[in-house]
Amino acid sequence: MLLQTTERAGRRDFLKAGLALAGSLVLPLSLSEPVEAAQDGARYREINDWVRVDADGRTVIGLSQAEVGQGVYTGLPQILADEMDADWRLVSVAFVTGRDAYRISAANEHPQQFVGASMSVTMFHARLRVAGAQARQVFLEAGARRLGVRPTQCTTKSGRVIHMQTGRSFGYGELLADAAKLPLDPQPRLKPESARALIGQPLHKLDVPAKVNGSAVFGIDVKVPGMLAGFVKMAPTLNGKPVAVRNRDAVRALAGVVDVVQAKDAVIVVADTYWQAKKAADTLDVQWQDDAPPADSATIRAQNKAALMAQKAVVATQIGDAAAQFASAPEAPNAPKTIEADYHTPYIVHATMEPVNACVHVREHEIEVWGPIQGQDKVRWTLGSIFKLPPDKIIVNTTFLGGSFGRKYVPDFVIHAAVASKAVGRPVKVIRSREDDIRHGFYRPAASARMRAVLGADGYPTAMHLRVVGQSLYWAIKRDYFEKAGGWDETMLDGLYDLGYSVPNLLVDSVSVDQHVPVSFMRSVGSTSSVFFLESFVNELAHAARIDALDYRRTLLRGDPLAVRVLERTAARAGWARKPAAGLHRGLAYCLYTGRGGAFTTYVATIVELRMVDGRAKLERIVCGIDCGRAVNPMLIREMVEGGIGFALTNTFKSDITFKDGAVEQQNFADYPLLYLAQMPKIEVEIVESERAPQGCGEVSLPPVAPAVAAALFEATGTRLRTMPLEQELA
Repeated sequence: MLLQTTERAGRRDFLKAGLALAGSLVLPLSLSEPVEAAQDGARYREINDWVRVDADGRTVIGLSQAEVGQGVYTGLPQILADEMDADWRLVSVAFVTGRDAYRISAANEHPQQFVGASMSVTMFHARLRVAGAQARQVFLEAGARRLGVRPTQCTTKSGRVIHMQTGRSFGYGELLADAAKLPLDPQPRLKPESARALIGQPLHKLDVPAKVNGSAVFGIDVKVPGMLAGFVKMAPTLNGKPVAVRNRDAVRALAGVVDVVQAKDAVIVVADTYWQAKKAADTLDVQWQDDAPPADSATIRAQNKAALMAQKAVVATQIGDAAAQFASAPEAPNAPKTIEADYHTPYIVHATMEPVNACVHVREHEIEVWGPIQGQDKVRWTLGSIFKLPPDKIIVNTTFLGGSFGRKYVPDFVIHAAVASKAVGRPVKVIRSREDDIRHGFYRPAASARMRAVLGADGYPTAMHLRVVGQSLYWAIKRDYFEKAGGWDETMLDGLYDLGYSVPNLLVDSVSVDQHVPVSFMRSVGSTSSVFFLESFVNELAHAARIDALDYRRTLLRGDPLAVRVLERTAARAGWARKPAAGLHRGLAYCLYTGRGGAFTTYVATIVELRMVDGRAKLERIVCGIDCGRAVNPMLIREMVEGGIGFALTNTFKSDITFKDGAVEQQNFADYPLLYLAQMPKIEVEIVESERAPQGCGEVSLPPVAPAVAAALFEATGTRLRTMPLEQELA
């Protein structure tokens, strides 16, 4: 059974315990009163913040993390259900919100409920195990009392408490009333590794049936009684603001139009239907004003190139004396070689399949939100600030998200719906057009890099100078972290400032360029750029040294056995040691993906195989090896890796946001295209077994793709491609 509801009564009953947690984020809060949870009127008792059980043994597991397609709707409940010994066949899932148990302090963010930075399993693994163990323990105690034996004489399995000597048993549902009255142990005994029944199993996604039969509710599907539709009209330029609507009265007089609402950065036409609102918005005569310097792609590229040559830069990492090594490297035969290369990546946008949308009802003393929300507390804080309400008066109902990649954490679209609702006094659902979704997004910054190295007689670097320049994401949205670091942005230097390769003399620096483009987090953040720069350069160094790309990395990573292991496992799976078939060309790249704030470390290696067909590249196979700690659900890991590779291939060959006269030139998938299904290669995922706690997985497969592709294309064509999107047509 899949529980998916936007009914206020049931949702709010589930959350009525509030925010108090007895001083711990990990300890769930026990309730003994029954609550009505499901639409069918079934009665449940809440065991803790995460678990509800009814008299038939059906178990509802709360999901605090938004399901964006990454699989947490299955993976997180799987952790809890395993520890609880719940009957997986009777498990359903409900989105939950509003309690401290659902908040995390991660990714350099204040404690809040949000999804991002591949943190869900890493941050909730221990928390959900505790919750599951607490639930199992109270049922075990209740069952033992009912059976008249000691708890140590009983075991639990598939939602039942079983007396081991006689086989007598009771289901959790039968024990519910007694179990719900028992106190929760703040430190319950967790199951040993050998007792796990669900962890490590490739269980199918619980949300797939609802998404197949159409019953799953995405934000764009939300319907609320009395709801109106809002069409958001954005400025023709990036930073434009409406000054006046010259024909407001005429537009308000059109059929179905309720009002024309002027927001800070947009004009919203509210009507009975979306089509009426859109047609009316097409007739708007708006006076816009844009005081920001107009963004222009040629200017941005020129600024970044100039920054590469700047005399001054902010140093992030300095080991040894790289400058001295470069100064002493003579240019003579058989002398140490100095290798240098420049790389570039463009601005890109999220372009989710489901454009940003939200339904909001602003009432007198509270606000209710329905939609694809990636940051529930971000919405509470933002609307609370605008409408002068405490955050607990902002009710957030999370739906499924039709893609996000970071976009739906920024609540600008929720603000538009709220402003419109406030103006008309009714719930309003806004759906941004695809064109404005692309032309008024929050972009991943463009970046340029200059990579320099001195190679010793053995072909390995004795010194490296790695510089990245461009608009700083942290300067724009996390200036406190930027300044605390001394004026450099860790997202610009992902994998560089904490370089995993052994280089005795290393200088990593950056230059922040002032560019007036709205920016925010996007899947893999700066790693897609920085790993492209670094791994492309390492491949160039290996080629210059005439050393195999795998052997070159093995030597540079000899101090990290986990890194070497994932490289070797990937190479073995791809058959790297064998000579490739005629016409087949291969490329290799590696990435140590460190979660924001050092939350996790995931090792990834990627090998790409392609061939040239009439001058076009035909992607044949990609092998990706990954060590992301203990695998909760191997199927979910494979799917995340496969999806990440597809996303990365689109970025590698197609994604490019350009600006002219202060406006984005792209509008839709016709000029901001996606990878075609026919262009997708065969993907093989090698999951390297690990005893480490589960690590991040959602973003980690993206960064090595582009440099591995570029290396394979060099093998095929002899041309180095150092700018994304790569100037190579796909077959």
